[in-house]
Amino acid sequence: MCDHLISAAKHRDHVTANQLKQKILNILTNKHGAWGAVSHSQLHDFWRLDYWEDDLRRRRRFVRNAFGSTHSDALLKAAVEYGTEEDVVKSKKTFRSQAVVNQNAETELMLEGDDDAVSLLQEKEIDNLAGPVVLSTPAQLIAPVVVAKGTLSITTTEIYFEVDEDDGAFKKIDPKVLAYTEGLHGKWMFSEIRAVFSRRYLLQNTALEVFMANRTSVMFNFPDQATVKKVVYSLPRVGVGTSYGLPQAR
Repeated sequence: MCDHLISAAKHRDHVTANQLKQKILNILTNKHGAWGAVSHSQLHDFWRLDYWEDDLRRRRRFVRNAFGSTHSDALLKAAVEYGTEEDVVKSKKTFRSQAVVNQNAETELMLEGDDDAVSLLQEKEIDNLAGPVVLSTPAQLIAPVVVAKGTLSITTTEIYFEVDEDDGAFKKIDPKVLAYTEGLHGKWMFSEIRAVFSRRYLLQNTALEVFMANRTSVMFNFPDQATVKKVVYSLPRVGVGTSYGLPQAR
């Protein structure tokens, strides 16, 4: 378990370093940066919805998308089926140039690329476990399009999740999808937790959703309800907030 947690901490350090590097590159190469140009920015700037939510759980903010694409492969297919020979040649050239750009972007391991998330990571202490492990249990990280098996560890001040990369189902997931999945090697401090909700997963009351101070959330599924109770009693005593119409109680 110690080796497992140490390797997870090293992986988080690697992810954080790549995030900061990508942030610096974005600053320097955007159209207002030292090495940016308007024409270059218009060709290569892509955007996506941020994971940040307002009080009504609406995602209303855009952030840069390092894995963006013009979907030239789809354009090529359409040109082959419906276009002229000239369109096909032009589409092939576009597809090759776009593939090079995407290949360079995908070599960067960046699970979360928005500026707010990176600034929060800068404020955290990136180190090994703070204190003894209070609870360790198998769990599933529930994310859009992805359900990842792993191990959830809880100390007296933090939550850790480490995905099982040897799991057969995990290996089958498209790496392009994983690039958008947060928390595969996650660390969350108790001081950031603002609410904990009981959730249903596959019609079973075995999941929890944890809301953070930066207006994001993470959802885990557990083997049974007994494990859910153990996890709840290991987490800090937070309510769900007056915004949700429920009392400040566990």
